[in-house]
Amino acid sequence: MSYQTRKIVASLILLGFMVCWIIMVGTVGPMVSAWPKWAELLFYVFAGIGWIIPFKPIFAWMNRNAPTQED
Repeated sequence: MSYQTRKIVASLILLGFMVCWIIMVGTVGPMVSAWPKWAELLFYVFAGIGWIIPFKPIFAWMNRNAPTQED
């Protein structure tokens, strides 16, 4: 698979993941308001940072065999 194709596929995967993450957090968010404040805080911290975790392997896959940049 060429580098350009990987970039397109990875972009679509990331976009789809972000849409699913936003829908999930938007759906669960109102239910969280009944939780204790410390649990609500943990949920929102995870929701705000947790979406980054799957990005690293996707970016690593996308940039595998990337052409080197010449200065």
